[in-house]
Amino acid sequence: MTIRATIAEFNPFHNGHKHLVDKMRENGGAAVAIMSGNYVQRGGCSVYDKFTRARVAVQCGVDLVLELPLIYSLSSAEYFARGGVDILTAFGVIDELWFGSEAERLEGLDKIAALLIEEPPEFKAALADSLRQGRGFAPARKAAVQAVLGDAANLLDEPNNILGIEYLKAIKRSGSPIVPVTVPRAQVGHDSDERGESVASAKSLRESMKTGESIESYVPYPTVFEPVFSSRFDQLISYRLKLAEAEDLMRLPDCNEEIANRLLRASGENTLESIIASAHTRAYADSRLRRILFNLVLDNHNRGYVPPTYIRALAFSKRGAEILRMADGKATLPVASRGGALKDDEIFRQECRGTDVYNLVIGRLGGEEFMHIPGTLG
Repeated sequence: MTIRATIAEFNPFHNGHKHLVDKMRENGGAAVAIMSGNYVQRGGCSVYDKFTRARVAVQCGVDLVLELPLIYSLSSAEYFARGGVDILTAFGVIDELWFGSEAERLEGLDKIAALLIEEPPEFKAALADSLRQGRGFAPARKAAVQAVLGDAANLLDEPNNILGIEYLKAIKRSGSPIVPVTVPRAQVGHDSDERGESVASAKSLRESMKTGESIESYVPYPTVFEPVFSSRFDQLISYRLKLAEAEDLMRLPDCNEEIANRLLRASGENTLESIIASAHTRAYADSRLRRILFNLVLDNHNRGYVPPTYIRALAFSKRGAEILRMADGKATLPVASRGGALKDDEIFRQECRGTDVYNLVIGRLGGEEFMHIPGTLG
């Protein structure tokens, strides 16, 4: 049995995800997903809580859902990818990492990944020159890649390609034996507003959910759950920012003095989006500002990369339970499904704080991380 994994948010799980999972399961393959918890990489909360999303994913064909802890899911693309790859590698039984991309072949992505790891002198010089011209980091990096690799740099225009490159970098840096496999996206692009007959991007679906429009033709399950949007955190974010000093913000991941000062000048605003609009600058992506604000609310001060310390199962099928048994003795980190087994772990403590805050804004009790006990589904 070939065990194939993907790193995902499933925010929400939709027909495009189902297409990928079905491909992973072909020829007797098993599908493992390592999934963001209650907070996502663009900066914000997930539309459904992580336990619901994990259960839905298994009901739709995923064999085993592992958790990508908050410190990676609410982080830069580099740390998001690195955390996911390091956990999958430590699990000890994953053969392949599958990811959707706009590229049909790995070759171009792999060349860029190798360049970004090696950073030869001509690349560093081109990057420094682009930054001096006042470009933001992403366009400056693309210009530097173009100076070395030519038109291959155009691959950096697409968001899934960027994540794919980060996956390849993480695999190379760790020496992971996992084989990367890229799969073209089905019908519509990442974050596209266009829709196919039965496929739409997660961003498009979230926008429909905000207006109460049905998304049932684009998802393989009944949409009976009440969605949660980042606006539910407006008061908490506004409150914490109004009390913050520059030094508090600069302790947060991804924050520097300039960003801290811009956010503090926007602290008179009372909603997440108005704060972002007021603090906006071409030099820093809005998603970075959102991550900083959510990390402020969640009191996450993990600057720099923190290696994973555990592997946690959120949901699994009968085959997923078999995969967990296969990992016994092969995994190089503790594997757990119950929160009680992780109560002394600092990464898990941060996860608990994040879940308790998520539940606070939707009116649930705290302590869910210790109450959730996944059982075999299907």
